[in-house]
Amino acid sequence: MDLRDLKYFLAVASAGNFRRAAELVHRSQPTLTKAIDRLEASLGAELFEREGRGQKLSTAGIALRARATSLLQEADLLRDEVGAIARGVAGTVRLGSGPLGAEYLLPRICSMLLGQAANVMLQLTIRNNYELRDELREGRLDLVLGFVPEEEEEFHCETLLKDTVVVAAVAGHPILKTRRVTLDKLAGYQWALPHRAVASRTWLDHAFESRDLPRPVAQIETNSIPLIPRVVADTELLTFVSRRTLRASGGQLEEVPLAATTLVRNFGVTYRKDVALSPAAGRLIALLHDHGSSLFNKVD
Repeated sequence: MDLRDLKYFLAVASAGNFRRAAELVHRSQPTLTKAIDRLEASLGAELFEREGRGQKLSTAGIALRARATSLLQEADLLRDEVGAIARGVAGTVRLGSGPLGAEYLLPRICSMLLGQAANVMLQLTIRNNYELRDELREGRLDLVLGFVPEEEEEFHCETLLKDTVVVAAVAGHPILKTRRVTLDKLAGYQWALPHRAVASRTWLDHAFESRDLPRPVAQIETNSIPLIPRVVADTELLTFVSRRTLRASGGQLEEVPLAATTLVRNFGVTYRKDVALSPAAGRLIALLHDHGSSLFNKVD
């Protein structure tokens, strides 16, 4: 059943004859006649009965008219919805983000996306990067915003910016008064760190072990990355955090400068290689490329 034939059917039903209907839709009478013939053949029923010089609806025609109007309206809505999805101004994006991206990027990026595409639906999941990769692998996420490795075989990664992770302590901590900071001296303190499954924790442990030193002793270990700076600000524990977090601390935390414990890592967006991204997801990635670095480094 052709939707155009349905439109011509409604025109004839409204006008009462083929001549006036043809004028209404700016088509020839034979075009409308053929459309009605196709509909009748498809439905196996006559839709019109001759009445004088015009046509009136048959019982089957009356039934079709009752449904055709709503059917065409639904078709118009469907066309608009699919078109919006194709343009990236509608649809659903399932985005996972680590705590750093959630804190410094997502609020403004979400606002920008909805400003461009008010009908896009966002499903946001905030977890540690290794947990989000599992969800991406299982098809429960479309994109992951977080740290990306230098070499990646399983997923496709796009780097947005560089982030530097350093040892930090509360302002006035004794280690900050040390003339020459070394790994040996850092090993003598207690730490507040994320779980060992977190990539930055793994890197820090290796920095000590590769120099035949014991791993940092985590007196506080947590899966809540945002909690760590607040804990360190009230203790003499050391930690390992992004310089972006230090800037946001308003001077409460200070960097403990040491090249051996300075990690430069890629921050970006990750998605599966075997699944095509929706236009809405592509629009979100474009916004991240255009604005991600400036938003991440902005300090209010």
